[in-house]
Amino acid sequence: MSSLNEQIQAIIGDFGVLLPEATLIVGSFILIILQLIFKDKAGATKVTFSLFLLGLISLAVSYSSVSGEYFGGLISITPVVGLAKPFFIVVTGFVLLFPKGEDLLKRGEYHFLLLMILLGAMLLIQVNNLLLFYLTLELISITSYILINFNFDRKGFEAGIKYLLFGAMASGLMLYGMSLMYGLAGSLDLIAIGDLISNGQSSGLWLPLALMLFFIGIWFKLALAPMHIWSPDAYEAGPTPVVAYISIVPKVAVLIFFAQFVSTTQLNAIDFDWKMIFSGLAIVSMFVGNLSALNQSNAKRMMAYSSIAHSGMLIIGLIVGDSFGLQAMLFYAIVYAVMNLGAFYLIDLFQKAGFEEIKDLAGLGRKSPWLGVFVVVIMIALAGLPPTGGFTAKLLMFTALWEYYQSEGYQYLIWLFGLGLLNTAISLFFYLKIPYYMFVYPSESEKNIKFSLKDGTIVAVVVFIVLLSFFKADLLLNVLNQFNFAL
Repeated sequence: MSSLNEQIQAIIGDFGVLLPEATLIVGSFILIILQLIFKDKAGATKVTFSLFLLGLISLAVSYSSVSGEYFGGLISITPVVGLAKPFFIVVTGFVLLFPKGEDLLKRGEYHFLLLMILLGAMLLIQVNNLLLFYLTLELISITSYILINFNFDRKGFEAGIKYLLFGAMASGLMLYGMSLMYGLAGSLDLIAIGDLISNGQSSGLWLPLALMLFFIGIWFKLALAPMHIWSPDAYEAGPTPVVAYISIVPKVAVLIFFAQFVSTTQLNAIDFDWKMIFSGLAIVSMFVGNLSALNQSNAKRMMAYSSIAHSGMLIIGLIVGDSFGLQAMLFYAIVYAVMNLGAFYLIDLFQKAGFEEIKDLAGLGRKSPWLGVFVVVIMIALAGLPPTGGFTAKLLMFTALWEYYQSEGYQYLIWLFGLGLLNTAISLFFYLKIPYYMFVYPSESEKNIKFSLKDGTIVAVVVFIVLLSFFKADLLLNVLNQFNFAL
């Protein structure tokens, strides 16, 4: 009995590490109460409260991010968690500032659902148990399905249903893989699965099959080919702030969890070359994303295919898997988040002014030179050209891949390296399409765009960060160097 009491006291004491999540949950329910009071009014009040709540969560993170294992090993706080949580909070705050989001921001449910994705992401990067992983991933997924429909039109419903059906299929296959792992290891804890792998117990083809089915859920959330089919329709039909959010936060959370999964389960020791499979997926994703984006006339759909290609780039860090590879992956993820938020903010600005298709932007760069300059910087950053952080991010990723190839010598790595560089060149043709229309094509419309002080300031800050991450990349690298990424 005394042992049971000690365990209960230990569990109660561990709840302190979940202070940020508890703060988020309480604040989210207050937002629902505000919605009941104000209905679809007082958007500014709800935004102010949401931003204040994000500030409180940031303070809670600074007080509770003590490295260690809690709740009997179910949750693990690592130094990367202390970096990722503030990153997720900043991205959430930025999404609340999007120009076309006034109608969305009046609805308390919208704030609540965004915060539920944030809650899922914050929990996902801490879990050490596959059942908890599944629950937190479904919290993110189901919330995303709902938010994609928040335009409340036929196209949104169709995209949401497609997203839901593919998500349900991926979840079912992933659950089946997890059940096989439970049968083999007798537990869903990552450490127990690691013991199964490290002991070299004979499981025939069952363990590789279980892992492949589990990986399908990872591929779906990262929108890697061939699990990318939901992405273009969802990006085109969903509200732009929502699309910007789900293109960043869930992906980064899943990447961090998978890095922890590889480390804890000692996946590299298994007699199953999962890295070759992921390398093939990276190559296919880059080609599918970049080649499909070439023919797109809608900017959001183009960015959907762009995100597929960038997911292929991001998993290179997981394939390399050493300290440098994971550092390069996180650098890429942070810079990509800034570039993507800037691109979607500008797309939202264009849509607010009535510009729906890329061709509608013809001549706009000559009418609004500063806006044109900002668009050029963000597009060349996404393409990975200097002098932007996109170039630095790709340089670090390819350098990590090259060093890993030199140490290991696997032939598929040199294919990944060469075809990755080729895809960077292909991406230039569609990223530069928007600047080309803005500056070269003559304008056929008298419509102009209102570039307010708020919009100009936000986009200027994004562009400044993108340029700073090239000229002073060491500032972000010094922050990343404070964390231990070794697997």
